[in-house]
Amino acid sequence: MDGKCHNCHYVYERLKQQEETIAQLVQIIASTNQKVVDLHKRQMGVEHQILREQPQPFSTSS
Repeated sequence: MDGKCHNCHYVYERLKQQEETIAQLVQIIASTNQKVVDLHKRQMGVEHQILREQPQPFSTSS
């Protein structure tokens, strides 16, 4: 019986550790995702600014 209690305790501790690890990974993924979104927005703003700053070719009609 003592072996079962030890085994159950071990399984419980491992499960608890895995839950904590998964929670940390979810936080890392959320943080990384937010950084990607911010970087994408910044890149889109830079591209928009570059397009505005480029001289437009003159259109001549004959």
